[in-house]
Amino acid sequence: NYGIDTIWGWEPDSGLRPCQVYLRHCFLAAKKMGEQCFNSFLDETYLVDRKTTIREYVEKNPHVVETLPPPGFEERYSG
Repeated sequence: NYGIDTIWGWEPDSGLRPCQVYLRHCFLAAKKMGEQCFNSFLDETYLVDRKTTIREYVEKNPHVVETLPPPGFEERYSG
């Protein structure tokens, strides 16, 4: 839509997936901001394929939001 062909050089069919710990952090942070922000994050943020929303990805991969940060990063990456 905006003349952007790739996201950081990754093609839509690259298979790139979000870092689980970071996605969990963003998920929790958006949830803390309230329902409108949370739903916006889930429904208006896409994977590199530009088709799969975060909501769809998390529904198919619920373990992602259960992945705890490594020791020493719990406070920083918990939303």
